[in-house]
Amino acid sequence: MRRILRTLPLLLLPVALLAHDTWLMPSTFAPKPGASVRLRLATSMAFPTSEGAAAPDRIARFTLRTAAGSQSVAGYRVEGNFLVADVTPATAGHAVAVLETKPRVLVMKPGEFNEYLKEEGAQQVLAARATSGQSNAPGRERYRKITKTILCVGDAKDASFAQPDNLWLEIIPERSTCGLKSGDTLSVRVLFNGTPFAGAHLAAGYEGPTGHNYPVNLLTDAQGRATVKLDRAGAWYVRTHRILAIAGDPEADWQSAFSTLTFEVLK
Repeated sequence: MRRILRTLPLLLLPVALLAHDTWLMPSTFAPKPGASVRLRLATSMAFPTSEGAAAPDRIARFTLRTAAGSQSVAGYRVEGNFLVADVTPATAGHAVAVLETKPRVLVMKPGEFNEYLKEEGAQQVLAARATSGQSNAPGRERYRKITKTILCVGDAKDASFAQPDNLWLEIIPERSTCGLKSGDTLSVRVLFNGTPFAGAHLAAGYEGPTGHNYPVNLLTDAQGRATVKLDRAGAWYVRTHRILAIAGDPEADWQSAFSTLTFEVLK
């Protein structure tokens, strides 16, 4: 989401700040078993930097999942522009860190909301607003941020990277991200409430491009799948978004989620 402002429910204010993507970034993608890894929640328009830290009370879920099971991440805190936490995966394998924020309401001016919908490819929502005569109405939206990262702990050979995390909107790699090299491809599936999300707008990128000028833009197929060409080494992300009408909510007409996955590509 580009043009948003943190605001109180039902309060319409000028939108002066472009919306930011949110990523979960580890201090290393390839720790040794038993080594501490610092996870940083970054929010900005320039991957992987952060312009401001999420408050700890905004966090609805923060877990670390391995082949042995999932456990809650404790002790997360604000340090500078990041929300940070330290985790210590004990054994070799894939470790998937998952963070989700609590839903939050924002209200946008009509034109800015319509522009945001166009930029996110939400043509059905634009059409629904036009059909119902709401194109000139403020956009009242309840949104959440969902982000995952995959750690390659020692010699990671298990298949836990492909396990869903029962999120409203999530991105799941179809091959291990461990050992990915520049020139490889990565196929991912987008799931909405556990089922394939066909026609999802999937973007991917790396450090350098800013302002939501995503180097890769794709649509998922009928199985919710898309394949990203990885043309350089370094940290990468993929991201997607979904917005739907919501009924019976006195504060919002729409609910949405932004979901990202971060991983490393080697030379």
